[in-house]
Amino acid sequence: MKKIVKSTVAIALGCVMTLSMAACGDSGNSNKVVIGSVTEASGDFRFPAAYGGSSVGAADQDISGMSNGYETMSVNQNGSYVWNETVVKSHSETENQDGTYTIEMEINHGLLMSNGEEVKAINYLVYSLVFSTPVSKAAGASGMAGNVFVGFDEFSAYTGNATTPVKFTGLKLLSEYKFSVTISSDYYPYYFAYVYGAISPYDLELTAGDADYVKADETGAWLDNEFYAKTGDTYDSVAHLQKARYDISTYPYTGAYVISKWDAATKETTLTLNPNFAGNFEGQKPHIETVVYKYVVSETQISQLKSGQVDIIEGITGGDETKQALDVINESPDKFKENHFDRAGYGKIQFDCDFGPTMFAEVRQAVAYSFDRNDFAQSFTGGYGALVNGPYSTNFEAYMNNAEEIEDSLNSYAFSVNNAKQVLIDGGWIYNSKGQSFVEGQSGVDSVRYKKLTAEEATDVNKNYQSVRNEDGIVYKTVNINGEYYMPLVINWFSSEDNPVSDLLVTMLQKASSLTSIGMVIRQEVGSFTQLTGEIYREPTFGYSGTPTYGMFNLATGWNSEIYDYSYNWSLDETWFDYSVNKLYDEYDKAYPYYDNDGNHEVKTYEEAMEESDGKLGMDYISMAMVYDATTKEEYEKWFVAYMLRWNELMPDIPLYSNIYYDIYNADIVGYETSPFFGAAEAIIYCSLASAQ
Repeated sequence: MKKIVKSTVAIALGCVMTLSMAACGDSGNSNKVVIGSVTEASGDFRFPAAYGGSSVGAADQDISGMSNGYETMSVNQNGSYVWNETVVKSHSETENQDGTYTIEMEINHGLLMSNGEEVKAINYLVYSLVFSTPVSKAAGASGMAGNVFVGFDEFSAYTGNATTPVKFTGLKLLSEYKFSVTISSDYYPYYFAYVYGAISPYDLELTAGDADYVKADETGAWLDNEFYAKTGDTYDSVAHLQKARYDISTYPYTGAYVISKWDAATKETTLTLNPNFAGNFEGQKPHIETVVYKYVVSETQISQLKSGQVDIIEGITGGDETKQALDVINESPDKFKENHFDRAGYGKIQFDCDFGPTMFAEVRQAVAYSFDRNDFAQSFTGGYGALVNGPYSTNFEAYMNNAEEIEDSLNSYAFSVNNAKQVLIDGGWIYNSKGQSFVEGQSGVDSVRYKKLTAEEATDVNKNYQSVRNEDGIVYKTVNINGEYYMPLVINWFSSEDNPVSDLLVTMLQKASSLTSIGMVIRQEVGSFTQLTGEIYREPTFGYSGTPTYGMFNLATGWNSEIYDYSYNWSLDETWFDYSVNKLYDEYDKAYPYYDNDGNHEVKTYEEAMEESDGKLGMDYISMAMVYDATTKEEYEKWFVAYMLRWNELMPDIPLYSNIYYDIYNADIVGYETSPFFGAAEAIIYCSLASAQ
């Protein structure tokens, strides 16, 4: 029996899910390149993974990646993790007798930050230290950054009250340039254990507020009590962490570029070359002096490319946009070039599954049945893409090895009004607003179906649930009839502005006669991508009101490496709610949980678990077992297939399309090559301008 606890290292580095299509555009004059992005940056560049849960906005992630470097392991062009030999002089891994796992790393001398300060071993320990404290949690971060390491529980519980600070024993400083991390036996072995060695350095003052607060030796690492100082009930260091999160000028950078300007109004970021940068994992240094990361809208990005306002449009997708982009190249092959690849990701409808109609699987299934996804995919991609039926990329080896079984077993949710009606009837959506039987063809509030809520389902949020954007004068809301609550089949949908996917969904889904005929209404609210992110993560600083309102979103997801790890995304433990993008709690997990009542787990093979659960394994169990129980490729792929099948039954998302990405760029740029796992933010370091040579 062993207790398993999720590794936030694996979450942050292995399964980062971008929340939008990573489309871009650029303009270049002198030694400058402009990357245009249809994703708005929020300014969260310093510690995006600490605050962003399992999903970090694509623009913030790209800018953070360009300005932060010297990571011990990097993701290469093929999506594989490799040791960064520019940084790491030597490394070793040891399986200890007590079941723990130690990785020891020695870094090279002479690695400089942008201010000329040398990077040393202690810089690799400070992030896990600071963001494992209650101080960081009070600042709005998860506080779980170092939970994979030995000693986390004791260290993370320390509030600064003792004479001698508590040490984080799994983080050790062995010399000025050598350190080690020890992974707890609670969550080792782990199928992707090698990613535990992927650690990035941070400036001590940026992270802790004062370099003198950070201490470490061969017995562990710790923070002085001054870091935990309070004024009243508030940690003084909270103010520093909240300010440093968005501070672009006070502290140095470790990446190829430094952020010299951020305009919150225009969402434009200017990065300038860091002359002290020693190189990436292949020793590559930047040649482009200035990179501007610019927010653009899809309707005008091609014209901005042609006029020279942008130089690179990354990840063009959709039939009309792809054709426009390729026309640009055909018209001016001497001025523009293209690079394309199959996307490692897909566009989707995403549901919140803990309140409102979308908390019920039959509603999510009914939405999927209510429009022709194949037609949608073809209409949007113009033939430059395909449809997927689950949360996978056709680039994954595990998918390719099991494609026939997966596709033969998945429900494609082919367009069917009858099937949509039937799943709703089976799910109890059989009433009108008066608690009487639903009759098709009625008007007003009774044009939609209602469901009688159980006592468990009748939460305060659901009791007060109502429609938004009531311009037609009809307000749908939960009604109380003789002490029983009936919820309307009305989904509140939040979409980002200037989004062609949203426009197509309005036509093919929201306003489709099929939706009316099944007794469902979808109400759309449009806002910025930052607001959308705030609603998904319920983040007040991004505009979230404090009350869940929207159960449906449209965006995209993708993978930036070969790591496929969704453990804790479906956990029943609210500690991990930040990582539960869909906020779905599988009924199967309640009947057959991964953990026993004491928080322990007995490792079983896939066959053993299926037999004991009577074939009913939930999302939490499957996702955990896939990476924590599997020790062989064969066993891992069994869990991978099971994950696809259960996900397809519950439909927390509806995949809309998986497309070919086209990067269109100014022909003056030399050396530009991207891949599904290596975008413009990574490729720009290999580029130069012919006109500047």
